[in-house]
Amino acid sequence: MSPNVGVDGHAEWFKARLVAPATWAIDDHGQDTVYLVAGAERCLLVDTGWGVGDLASLVASLSSLPLLVVNSHGHPDHACGNGQFREVHVGEADAWLVRDPLTEESRRWIAGNVLKGPLPPSFSPETWATKAAETLVPIRDGHTFDLGGRTLQAIAVPGHTAGSLCLLDREARYLLTGDSALAGPVWMHLEESVPLRQFHASLRRLLDIAEEFDWILPAHGPSPLPSKTLDELVAGVESILDGRLVGSPHKTFAGDGLRCDFGSCGIVYRPDRLG
Repeated sequence: MSPNVGVDGHAEWFKARLVAPATWAIDDHGQDTVYLVAGAERCLLVDTGWGVGDLASLVASLSSLPLLVVNSHGHPDHACGNGQFREVHVGEADAWLVRDPLTEESRRWIAGNVLKGPLPPSFSPETWATKAAETLVPIRDGHTFDLGGRTLQAIAVPGHTAGSLCLLDREARYLLTGDSALAGPVWMHLEESVPLRQFHASLRRLLDIAEEFDWILPAHGPSPLPSKTLDELVAGVESILDGRLVGSPHKTFAGDGLRCDFGSCGIVYRPDRLG
């Protein structure tokens, strides 16, 4: 199929490309990246994006295997498409974020201030993302998804949110990181973010298994990234915690914090929540 895929009349909303054998990165119109990973018997969809386009139809066009779905964390740009699927797995501590659909007020604000157009002609805040997955399956650290000849293991990474997960694909030697490691700043200034010292401990856990992956597949920005991105992120966070670095004031639509950049990555954090 063409690497640029439009579905449900949403011309070019999604762009799907192979980043590894039987592994697709699905660009959600520049807003985020969703991943589809296929084994011999099942496939796993990592995140469901904003839910603006018909992601379920796109996934079905890429693979006819039975589908499992997991959210890397519970933020709406990773979970608003959950209602297109019957069952979705999510880190236990983030279940509250995805259990109910967005309120009408939230949908209208996001549509007007966050989503980047042109939006599909059929898009309406009144009907968009008005339902959650029928079945929500909270999971914990160590949960495995057996796809048949390919197994992905969930690794709890409290940080960006308390229930953030990374997924280790040992066979392909990839780590799918959601928003926990990416090219650009990890947002740690949010109300649902954990203290920075706790995030540092999470990142150290990832470094402990760094010999098991060569590349990082993040949910935003360039993908794949070399595993050294994680080393840069850990070193940068350590510099903040020991006082060698202090960020500069930085404003986002989700609140303000201090921003530090560490080469290919960075962080936005709150100085009152170092932990």
